[in-house]
Formats: sequence, structure tokens, C-alpha cells
Amino acid sequence: MASKLVSKLFRPPVFTQFAFLRFGCVSRGKAAAVAGTRHFSSDPPPGKISRYPVPYKKDLPYDIVELMEEVESKGGFLPNVFKVLSHRPAEFRTFFAYYSELMNKETGRLTKADRELIVVATSIHNKCLYCVVSHSALHRIYSKKPTLSDQ
Repeated sequence: MASKLVSKLFRPPVFTQFAFLRFGCVSRGKAAAVAGTRHFSSDPPPGKISRYPVPYKKDLPYDIVELMEEVESKGGFLPNVFKVLSHRPAEFRTFFAYYSELMNKETGRLTKADRELIVVATSIHNKCLYCVVSHSALHRIYSKKPTLSDQ
């Protein structure tokens, strides 16, 4: 009984066991995972950060450029998720419309802070550090309660 408890306590977290699946890293046909790193093989790091190309604004449709500039002017920066999604304009428009419908709607009983807190909890469950950090920052802004946001 004690050995089962010890094995459960010292088992590596699921996130590190399946990190190669989350980041899509494959080295010579075999997945090679090293806990705590984003680069999973002994080869030198790739020349670009992402496997997705980030298009230039001049190559994008005008409506997408307008949306990106609006987000950038409101937040002071353009999140990488919008840059990457802009590579596929139809998906970008769909994502942005869905996000706006859920998060920017003023009807209902949930405030923007409440909605962001739900997204933070979902991001923690999905183990998406990028989403946790970005939505925690938004929750901090909307709630004006830094202590609650940091818990």
C-alpha cells in the first residue's frame, strides 16, 4: 500500500510525459521529450520560433489588418496568437467573431472579469501556459483585484 502511494507521489506529471504531443516535436521519427524545455532534441534550435509562418501586414486582407491594429492599440501589443492565426484569414475571422461574441458581449450577468476568470481556469485545466498568462493579465485589468488574479 505504501509503495503505491510513493509511486503516485513521485510519478512525473502528465504534462511532462506528453509534452512532445503538445508541442508537436518529433526528432528523426521518434518523439524525444525533455522535461522543462521547449527544444526536445540535441540538434541546434530551429531558425524560427514557430512552425507557422507569420505573414506581413501588407499581405493580409484589409479587414484583418484593421482588427489587428484595433487589438494592438487597445492592449499596447498584438498577441502572437493573432499573428499566427492571420496566416489563415478565414479561420482568423471565425475565431475573432467567436471570441468577440463570448468575451465582449455586455449582456448577461457575467462581467468581463468573470469571463476571463473562467478562461483562466479552463487554460489551467488544458495546461496552456501561454493562455494562462495572457488571460490572467486580462483578468487582473478587468477585475482591478490583483490579489485575486494572482491566486
